[in-house]
Amino acid sequence: MGAEGEVLREGKLFLYVVGSASVFISLLTSLAAVIRASGDTKRPMIVNTLVNIFNVGIDYILIFGWGVIPPLGVLGTAIGTVISRALGCFFMFQVLKKKGFSLSLKEIYTNTNYKEMIFLSISAALERLVMRLGQVLYYSLIAMIGIKTYAAHVIAGNIESFFYMPAYGLSTAAAILMGNCFGRKDKEEGLEYLKSIIGISIIIAVISGMILYLFGTKAAFVFTEDLEAVAKITTALRVDAFAQIPLALGIVFTGALQGIVDTKTPLYSTIIGVWGLRVVGIYVMGMVFGMDILGVWLAIAFDLTIRAAILFIRLRKEFRGIL
Repeated sequence: MGAEGEVLREGKLFLYVVGSASVFISLLTSLAAVIRASGDTKRPMIVNTLVNIFNVGIDYILIFGWGVIPPLGVLGTAIGTVISRALGCFFMFQVLKKKGFSLSLKEIYTNTNYKEMIFLSISAALERLVMRLGQVLYYSLIAMIGIKTYAAHVIAGNIESFFYMPAYGLSTAAAILMGNCFGRKDKEEGLEYLKSIIGISIIIAVISGMILYLFGTKAAFVFTEDLEAVAKITTALRVDAFAQIPLALGIVFTGALQGIVDTKTPLYSTIIGVWGLRVVGIYVMGMVFGMDILGVWLAIAFDLTIRAAILFIRLRKEFRGIL
């Protein structure tokens, strides 16, 4: 992605340590999903909160040093991240044991049918991979537009992230509730849950959009005092304010489809949206037509809207006859 010098050296060091221990983040994510699927969303939240607290505390000690521990800088951040994730895995296993799940490595790798799990997970994993590869590409395009545009984009994205967290919570609820209803072959009840979740999502999205539009400039000043960067961030957030509804619905629809054992449609929608619309749109509007960050976020908004529409059409087809 263009890093060089000290940034490249430190980045490689961090990636070597954290990447080599990626088994912990994989386990942490998977175990949390198992617990949530049982209807318990509280304990994974508590464990992940503890992981973050440990991460901050251990990082602080290892980055700056304490007593006989020397300051390790970026290496300390990497070590702290790995330790906190490992502790999180331990706590998740304890939660599973309390729920009556007795797990051992011997049992995990004997006489298990992986076919259905692999079928479901490959599409979901590919969907995330397509998204991440697309991000690498369009982030590179944004960096080519200008360093302040890139910085403004990252800051705007960080601000936006605080507002779509409720959608991910509702998406988890949709996956669990839809999975339970379809497991009982009760589509009518599943539809009622979905309607309620959609209604709540839209209300939260409208409120989020209003806050982003009205207070985006003030939020930008929390991150930077550069007036040009603040202006760019404000532009991005005001465009994003109108994309909050499709953003929230797209996240919720993805969870609902995963609950009814459809992980392919989210993959197809991401391929079309991210690669066919977002990347191309950023290049055309942001670079060719010189619309700068306005073009970037218009492309993102268009992508989110089309993806939400594709996912909705798939859900509507599933509930044909009762919707």
